[in-house]
Formats: sequence, C-alpha cells, structure tokens
Amino acid sequence: MIKKQAFPHLLILIFCLFLTTSCIDPYKVTVQSTQSYLIVEGAITDLDEPQTISIFETSETANYKSSEFTATITPKSSDIIPVTKAKVSVVENGKKTFELFETQAGYYTTPSNFVGSIGSSYKLIIEKNDGKRYESTEEKMAAVPEIGTLYDKYNQKGIKDNNASTGNIATNDIYIDYIDPAAERNFYRWKWTSYELQNICASCKQGYYERTGNTATSDGKCIQDIRLPGFNYYDYFCQTLCWEIFQGKQIDIFSDVYTDGQTQYDKVVAQIPVYQSNPCLVVVQQMSLSANAFRYLKLIEDQSENTGTLADTPPAPIKGNVTNTKNTNEIVLGYFSASAVSEIRYMMNRQNTIGAVKDGLFKYQNRRDPIPESVSDERPSIPFAVCKPSVSRTAIAPKNWQFGR
Repeated sequence: MIKKQAFPHLLILIFCLFLTTSCIDPYKVTVQSTQSYLIVEGAITDLDEPQTISIFETSETANYKSSEFTATITPKSSDIIPVTKAKVSVVENGKKTFELFETQAGYYTTPSNFVGSIGSSYKLIIEKNDGKRYESTEEKMAAVPEIGTLYDKYNQKGIKDNNASTGNIATNDIYIDYIDPAAERNFYRWKWTSYELQNICASCKQGYYERTGNTATSDGKCIQDIRLPGFNYYDYFCQTLCWEIFQGKQIDIFSDVYTDGQTQYDKVVAQIPVYQSNPCLVVVQQMSLSANAFRYLKLIEDQSENTGTLADTPPAPIKGNVTNTKNTNEIVLGYFSASAVSEIRYMMNRQNTIGAVKDGLFKYQNRRDPIPESVSDERPSIPFAVCKPSVSRTAIAPKNWQFGR
C-alpha cells in the first residue's frame, strides 16, 4: 500500500544517486539541477482500501542540499511540483481498466471497487495535460507470507535526528519473525507508518486564530494583528483528537536467495522515534516484490550507500519502469509495482520508554513549548483549532486505535 505522503521518500534517494557527491558524504553540499524530472511512485496491493499513486516533477532550476544529519540530498519543497489534472488509470491483466481520481494535488487514488489480486498483472497509464503519455511495464503480484511474531524494544541510543538537542532521538525498535516459503524465489520489502497524537492544531505568528463557524468541521485561519510583536506566537489546542502521520524513509528489502525456506527471526523492520510518551499506532507491512522491482530498489540502495571511494559505482540516474511512449530516452524516476501485503497494526503503549513526556510532539517539531493565547477583554473566549486533514495529518481515528490520549 502506498499512503499519501507530503512527498515520496523514494524520490529523495533517487536524486542523491546521480548528483555529484556521495550520499553519505558528511559535509554540507549544494548541487543545482539542469533539467526537470517526472517522478512516479506507487503500488497496487491486495489490501481492501484505497491505493494511491503519486506523480510529481521537479523544476529545471532546482537546488538540492544536504547536511551532516542526512544521507541524502533533498530538493526544497518549492522545487517540487505536483502533476495535476492528469488522466491516470490502471489496467488489470491487459483487459479491465480502472480510472484513478485526483484526491489531492499530485495524488491519484483507485476507485472504491478496486482491490488487487495475487497472480494478476497491472500496468499504469498516465496522460498529462501537455499530451505526453506514459506507461509502466506490467507488474505481476506475487504472494507474500504472513508476519508471525511482532514485538518492540526500547532503544535509548536510537537514530540520528537534527531536531533532537543531542543529535539523536530514542526509538522503539520493531522486530518480526516470518517463515519464508521453500522452493520458490521470494523478494520482500518492509514499510512502516506511525500515528502520533497531536494536541496543537494551529500556530499563529503575530496574530490570532479565528474560526469561520461553530461546528467541528468549521475552518479556521490566522488573522494578523500588527499590534503584536513580529516574533509573537500563539498556539491553539485541537478541538478533536488529531493524529500526525509519519512514514519510514529507508528502503528495506531482502531476497531469499541464500535463505530459501528458512524461518527468519528478529528482523528489525522499523525504528519509531520516541517523540512523546503518548501511545502510538504503528502499521508494519511485509510486501512481495517482483524481481524487477527488487533489482530497481537494490540499485538505489547500493548507490545511496557508496562511500565516495574509487571502488564505488559512479552515481547515475536510475530509470524506473515508467516510459514516455513517444520518447523512450526520457528518464522517468520512481517505480510502479504490484505487491501482496501482510499487515499488522500494533498499538504501542510506550510504557518501556524513558524520559519522554506526554504531548511532547509539538515541542519536538517546533523546538519550543506551546504558547496558548490567554483570555482577555477583547477575546473572552479562545477558540479550539481544527485538525485539518492532509497527507500528514488526520482527525479520523486510524483503524485499530485503542486508546484516547
């Protein structure tokens, strides 16, 4: 399953492969692009839920920057352009066509009656507004074994994080077991998504938050007040429960070429940052891959881990499986795949963590405590803020959520 994201994390890795520096170079660098690239990412799965394909392109003058905290070179959000109003469809087994509809700029979702099936083949077709037509190769959906045991352990050392005061943030590491089917070649990918409670839904700089109505779905916005200092912030509590959505950024793939038929124990599939002590929901997915999809991701993984020595493969653009039908030389980045999925939704109570505080997500994200607006004669009632839905936020309780705050 590909969930909606602020921008496909795979793109970040793709771009770092063909820029003029090693991806794990610890020094800060800035590289300028000289052309635009189309990026297509998404998967058809056998999960009974909407499935989304993301289609973006970059500006021809995009600058890509790295820092000592990253293993990648990333473009500014202003250089990332969603492809809108395209005609997007998926063809099943060369016969039945399903039209996708645009739910947000750059994101195209399958109709409600669509569910992928194991053994079927799928092709993606994109027709842009400028008349360019793109088609993917056919991807056949292979079966995937079920996830067995799943558990988490607290990891005080955690992972590098430039928002953390120490440069590292503690994690809950998620482990799984699974049984690899014997006498068949299997390729795997693991993904995770976490849902974290957020208690602040709006922040206004040099201004106040106002609602346009009194219902739970009424919109709200910040109204500037020049009487306030330019650096003044007021933060507003959410009217309803609100969840921030986080996606794993690393490519995690595996081939059973040397482990065919063996049970795999204690495989780490996620490191969930401990932003706060509140419970969170973690969705872990074990996905099948075609041989071609595995090879594509392995190329990205290998080149993104080079060390900048003479023995390394020179960084180069890696073309995916989507092609411009009238210009096969155009490099289209990303990959359209078909995957069966074994999914576990794991409610993590975080009772094994140390030092985390309740409702600490806002402080982590903004590096400051919330500053609520105080009641005054001018504003005797302070409004609650709306949890605005987006690719990274929802007011709808995720499936299998078990606690309140």
